[in-house]
Amino acid sequence: MSKTAPINGNLIGILGGIILSTDSVFIRLMSIDNSWMIVMLRGLFMWGLVVAVYLLWPKSRSVLGVPWITRQNALSTLFFCIASACFVNALNRGSIATVLVIISSTPFVSAIISRLFFGTKIDKSLLVAAIAGMLGVAIVMTGRSEGYDPLANYFALATAVSMALAFIFASKVENGTVGLPSIGGVLASVCVVAFTGGGVLHGIPLLTNGQWLWLAVEGAVIMPLAMGLISLSTRYVSPVNAGLFLLLETALAPLWIYLFLNEAPTLQAIVGGCIIVLAVVSQTLRIKRQTALA
Repeated sequence: MSKTAPINGNLIGILGGIILSTDSVFIRLMSIDNSWMIVMLRGLFMWGLVVAVYLLWPKSRSVLGVPWITRQNALSTLFFCIASACFVNALNRGSIATVLVIISSTPFVSAIISRLFFGTKIDKSLLVAAIAGMLGVAIVMTGRSEGYDPLANYFALATAVSMALAFIFASKVENGTVGLPSIGGVLASVCVVAFTGGGVLHGIPLLTNGQWLWLAVEGAVIMPLAMGLISLSTRYVSPVNAGLFLLLETALAPLWIYLFLNEAPTLQAIVGGCIIVLAVVSQTLRIKRQTALA
């Protein structure tokens, strides 16, 4: 691994986290009550973009990977599939702030799984950054709203665990990893259609042009780009470090919700968000200094 690899990995992951932070806005703008329909359609959009890039831009394949399931990427694809389905259901059923707080536990979950099951040594400074980020998460959590569906919390927790496992297994894929979240997305689409007996398809003709627009933007642009960049970062930094980039969504999503949907964030969300961003940026700068001295 080159000296600049950790720096590039962190910058790639941070960019992916920033883009991902807008996801909740687009899901709200869709105004689609059926969460499973969103899961199905955005999975198709995600995978469709990857296939198009794969066919039209051969040079991208080394980074993109193949747009189908292989023996090597099967586990990462499976957990990206679960995460995709659970994330949408969590956001559609609960408070955005609370859902993102729970999902922000991904770095801790990834650290525990990596240490217990894979014997991975975790850098102390990385754990400090994760703890600082979770402190920000705890502050955000104190300002959560009431009256949401408790089931959303379970979907959010499943998302955190699935994302942690997806990052761990994505880091073990030798070829391109950018397309893995999109393969997981289309697998989720197939599962939704199968489990609903095709019933989820009945509501598609009722969608408005505006809903199709937000679906296309979120499914074909935001998710493939954001999750692709974060997945790519696992080639240069540890899966635990990659999980830290998800904290940016917790920090920035309330800001986007306020700017585009006029839902003012709580004071706790602002303070906690600043701490989270500081933790991620500090970890990146520390790696940059270490690389410069090496």
